[in-house]
Amino acid sequence: MGRVTAENAATAASATSGTAGRAAGLVLAVTCGAQFMVIIDDTVVAMALPTIRTSLGFEQASLAWVVDAYMLLFGGFLVLGGRCADLFGRRPVFLAGLGVFTVSSLACGLARNPETLIVARGAQGFGAALLSPAALAILITTFSAAKERRKALGVWGGLTGISGVSGVLLGGVVTDTVDWRWVFYINIPVGVLLFALTLRPALADREPPAKSTSTDTTGALLITSGLLLLVYTVISTGHRPWGSAATVLGLVGAGVLLAGFVVRESRAAQPLIRLGIFGRRQIAVANLMMLLAASGLYGIFFFLTQYMQILQHWSPLRAGLSWAPFGVTMAVFSGLAIQLLPRLGSRVLCLVGLGAATCGLALLLGSPAEASYASDILPTLLLCAAGYGLAMVPMVVAAVSGVAKADSGAASGVLNTGQQIGGATGLAVLAALASGRLDDGLADGEALPDALLSSFHSAFLVGTVLSGCAAVLALALPALRTEFDPETATGM
Repeated sequence: MGRVTAENAATAASATSGTAGRAAGLVLAVTCGAQFMVIIDDTVVAMALPTIRTSLGFEQASLAWVVDAYMLLFGGFLVLGGRCADLFGRRPVFLAGLGVFTVSSLACGLARNPETLIVARGAQGFGAALLSPAALAILITTFSAAKERRKALGVWGGLTGISGVSGVLLGGVVTDTVDWRWVFYINIPVGVLLFALTLRPALADREPPAKSTSTDTTGALLITSGLLLLVYTVISTGHRPWGSAATVLGLVGAGVLLAGFVVRESRAAQPLIRLGIFGRRQIAVANLMMLLAASGLYGIFFFLTQYMQILQHWSPLRAGLSWAPFGVTMAVFSGLAIQLLPRLGSRVLCLVGLGAATCGLALLLGSPAEASYASDILPTLLLCAAGYGLAMVPMVVAAVSGVAKADSGAASGVLNTGQQIGGATGLAVLAALASGRLDDGLADGEALPDALLSSFHSAFLVGTVLSGCAAVLALALPALRTEFDPETATGM
């Protein structure tokens, strides 16, 4: 009888473990699927822009806002979106963001004029700002054991570059073979599926939201206004000089608003972000590294793609397919980073990874006007993919470890904000420098191909410097190499 009872208990325990494993797998699939979707929309439009311009009658000066409107609202509202997840529940905010994102994707595809598309893209960005930090907060509260959380965050971190490349690849294929509107329509079935899966019990909040649903309204207004003004001002440098009064006033105004936010949060009874989380060295350093790495990575996506299409005269399909080795290589090295993190530690992986990416970007400084894919472009793609794959995983793990569950949404929002703000400002800075170099070259009598090549080289140089700065910062990152407790680790 005792033997039967023991066998029954073992069977029940095995069934429970299997059920828990399936539930955790569902959480990982849904949250990473949502992140994959919102990051893809940063880059998927790049290949379709020339076609969109012709189809909707965009002026060249306003065409960039198809990309910029998304990045502006996404980056500007991320911190607020993360805090909303803490206060009102992670699943409700996740569902709200997913709903806004999906409906806005439909509006983008149905747009019949430039104004409608730009507004719909902004709404997409707002939905992503609610969705992305809520997804990461669900992930880190679901996977509480150190080993499982490290693996889950490794998958999440590996999505950053893979998603961006997938967007470029998907945009090229869809634009060339179907219609540009499908770069937006494709989000609809994915969004509906994720919405249905999120309603399952496995995605329910494991803990109730904070007892008080009040938050620091003044702080929310300051951080959101400051980030929106910062991103808008930097993006607008593509249309006006850095030294213009509007640019200077915009940067000063953003600085004042963000400084006011820091002062406010240090005194607020219930702050939007508990500034004490940045007292943990790995969190502060990892967030700064993410900002710099994203600045270089997003800019290179844009300019290397333009280099392929404008100077090499590749079709959107060929240019998109040329990024496939990057995505595969980054996926492989992201998986490798998950395994190596306990052995080598975050500092070594980030230093080696970002160092390799910097070397890969440096190769572009010698890229010729007529390039060979195998010898001039592929080595850069492989080195950068391997490097970012190794580095992104430990950066994400460091940035969200050691944070109390009550602040997980805010920490997720800060990390995603660094990535998005870094990408938006990095792209804008590179675009402004490249545009200035092109104008100078043409004014000096250079042929258009030569001036274009010089402008691309100037963008590649800045991207290389940004990646190199992130690599140097890795020296200050604590060596998180053991199976640490994410709830209590200080990273020291």
